Amino acid sequence: MDNLNSRSNAPSLLAVVLLAALCLALLAGCGGGSAEADDSEPAATADAAPADPAPDFELPLFGNANYTAGDTLTLSELEGRPVVLNFWFPSCPPCVAEMPDLEASFQEHKDAGLAFIGVQLVGVDSEQNGQEFVDRLGVTYALGPDREGDIAFQKYEVQGFPTTFFLDANHGIVRKWSGPLNREKLEELVDEILP
Repeated sequence: MDNLNSRSNAPSLLAVVLLAALCLALLAGCGGGSAEADDSEPAATADAAPADPAPDFELPLFGNANYTAGDTLTLSELEGRPVVLNFWFPSCPPCVAEMPDLEASFQEHKDAGLAFIGVQLVGVDSEQNGQEFVDRLGVTYALGPDREGDIAFQKYEVQGFPTTFFLDANHGIVRKWSGPLNREKLEELVDEILP
């Protein structure tokens, strides 16, 4: 009987071990590696060819001062506008640290047509954690959950958090930055995509 019980617990133990490994991998990716690794060269020699088109996606939005919870946004809706596309999750300390700088840059450049989109990885944190995070920090640009992880992992091949893509007005990938951004570096990279 003991042998039978230990066998029936094996699948659940395996599931727990695999889930723990996934969580550790995500947390290790959160801010893992040097932020300098992807910033030295434009996307042409980093992770994408020049003017590689950014994959389109549909994102359900969190509610904030500018968006209603549950509305959706597609990247293609913003055609003709440069975009800062940031991948994050609430329990990632570097993601939290850079969010006020992203909001400040959004406020500074929104009248010039620059759009910001924040895509939350759901898994380590829940969608509700994401909305609470947006509320707590007072972030007002478009943010929403990547419920299945397909935007981050399949379309943009994100390997660590935070990761930020800088898209020109035609939504070509100009630059990819892995790791946290401070305001000075963020503004330098934003200048590359503004008309």
